[in-house]
Amino acid sequence: MNTHRIILSLTLLAGLTFFTAGCEMITQGPSKIMNKLSPPTPAQEARNVFNVYDPDIRRRALNNLSASPFGGEGPYVRLYRLLIDDPDPTVRAAAVKALGLHGEVNDVTLVAIRLNDEADMVRWEASKSLQKIHNPTAIKPLINSLANDSDPDVRMASANALAQYATPKVYSSLVSALDDTRHGVVLAAAKSLALLTGTDLGIAGNSWLTFRDNQGANLFANQQVYTWQPYTPPRGFTDKIKFWKKAPESKPAQTPVGLDQ
Repeated sequence: MNTHRIILSLTLLAGLTFFTAGCEMITQGPSKIMNKLSPPTPAQEARNVFNVYDPDIRRRALNNLSASPFGGEGPYVRLYRLLIDDPDPTVRAAAVKALGLHGEVNDVTLVAIRLNDEADMVRWEASKSLQKIHNPTAIKPLINSLANDSDPDVRMASANALAQYATPKVYSSLVSALDDTRHGVVLAAAKSLALLTGTDLGIAGNSWLTFRDNQGANLFANQQVYTWQPYTPPRGFTDKIKFWKKAPESKPAQTPVGLDQ
């Protein structure tokens, strides 16, 4: 009896898996079905980033290239730099994100310019990318973004990125951000102050000002190592059904490019 129940359960599970996959393929349309059955080659994706008729194709090609094992190779990084000025904001955001993952120290200049982009998503990706590349030229744009950007997510990401830079101006800007109207920005600023000083004084600005006055030249004597956490996609519905497949492991925290210099 138990054997029959196990066989029936496995049959139903297999049917549900194929049904779900079939529904996904029906709703995705012919082009996406073909992409899954025969994904574009790197050469095809490199051509797709120059598709002048469809920004969605350019964006997908950029994302696919930057997420691939070879996405950090020179020719592809040059593509990211080129498309950071794309007329479509979603493509610009994808290019900024790709540069954050694979760019060099000097690419901070290109990324920091996008902190003034008209599109919130581009400014957000720029502030996140500046968490991954270390270059003091990013300090002034990040301070301005933290103080003035209209999007709280951008201000929050800028506060996180500033934790790399142990300077009095950065310290003062983070203390000022403790008065932000969004609690997430306040918490990000307090966390960055804790990393810079090795001390956790919470979100009270007066406490941080008193601490600065008392520490003097030793303000950053106990500075902690700054890291950023790579994103690990959560398991989707079909992934959970395929219980025999091992879930992807979270990647370890990484230090920004150029920080050791």
